[in-house]
Amino acid sequence: MSKFFDLDGKFFKYGSLLWDIIILTLLWTVISLPIITVGAATTAVYYVTTRQLSNREGYASHDFFRSFKRNFLQATGVTLFFIVVYGIIFVNIITLPGNSPLFPVQFVLLAVATAVLIFVYPVLSRMDLGFFALLRTSFFLAIRHFPTTITCFVLLIAIALLVMWMPILFIICVGCYCWLTSLMFMRIFRKYLPEMDTDEYDEKKHREQLNEENVQES
Repeated sequence: MSKFFDLDGKFFKYGSLLWDIIILTLLWTVISLPIITVGAATTAVYYVTTRQLSNREGYASHDFFRSFKRNFLQATGVTLFFIVVYGIIFVNIITLPGNSPLFPVQFVLLAVATAVLIFVYPVLSRMDLGFFALLRTSFFLAIRHFPTTITCFVLLIAIALLVMWMPILFIICVGCYCWLTSLMFMRIFRKYLPEMDTDEYDEKKHREQLNEENVQES
């Protein structure tokens, strides 16, 4: 029983995890208030949760802002892209007649866009890809690992309903969802990038980002 309360015991381990989940949810909520920053905030949360699953040491808030700064432009661009895509789809659903052959196509496009969206921010959080490569990779992973896509979607709906039923759970909803889905995403990512669990992988990304920033400033 004494080991349960040791510094490396389960009490402090799960207590620390719960605290990180609360911090990540609060950071995500505040940073996402301008709406267009929701993508960068989501990417940052996934950066923290996937690193934790790789046993990479760090502070949740520090790693959050490190990723937010690193991926802000691309994540915001992706967010604006999906806002436009969803806007077009919903306008078409409202305006197209029900007997139009294009009407059911909109629901197919909606499903595809949602599947890609489920993967795009986790992928961006840990992989260096251009805009179109990011979309292609997310699409490939969403289709190739369709059971995971469905599971993540169902989990998102379940957590949303749970928060509606018990609003106090909002303080952990985002961090909890990202952490649980990261368990699935990391299992997939490791198949394609076995080196993802190493410090060298993150440091390489960090050096590349610093080099890009230096080039832009010069």
